Amino acid sequence: MRKFSFHPCGNYRENYTQELNIFETDFGRVCLGIFLGLLFFIAPFVVSPYMLYILNTIGIAAIAAIGLNILIGYTGQISLGHGAFFGVGAYAAAIMATRLGVGFYIRHTAAGIITALVGMIIA
Repeated sequence: MRKFSFHPCGNYRENYTQELNIFETDFGRVCLGIFLGLLFFIAPFVVSPYMLYILNTIGIAAIAAIGLNILIGYTGQISLGHGAFFGVGAYAAAIMATRLGVGFYIRHTAAGIITALVGMIIA
């Protein structure tokens, strides 16, 4: 009689530290570093303003998607508040930009702090 052995498909992780690795090789880390370097330091001077707007929109959506992936994918918790907090941060940044004339770095840092405070009040 023949015995069957089953092999897992994909990357089978045996402990929690292996689960936390986003990139399993140095090649992936180097490629990510090169991509981010090109994106942040070269793209603003080379691409058109419209393309820069598109890249910013993609980056904002990617931040929201990564947050949802951490919340739903790794922990298995379903939360509709994620989108609400994302909206609070965007609204705070927009108000500071249009009505108060606050600079970029201060505005986004303050929007994150405001969102954290709203989250602490609600939680």
